[in-house]
Amino acid sequence: MFIVLETNKSKPTEKENLMNKILEASQQTEFKKTLKCGIYKELHKRDILSDAQLDCLLERNSW
Repeated sequence: MFIVLETNKSKPTEKENLMNKILEASQQTEFKKTLKCGIYKELHKRDILSDAQLDCLLERNSW
């Protein structure tokens, strides 16, 4: 299973349409931020990201 976090496509996918119907805009933003943080932490856990890279990504995603 693959999850697209950001895309340049102008036409939303079926899953994106479903998410848009279920979640409000603020909830969608928080969901995406939480998902990204989880991915970053998993990559760090698997030694793909360094401590500094993880900190940088988490900081950039905390807006």
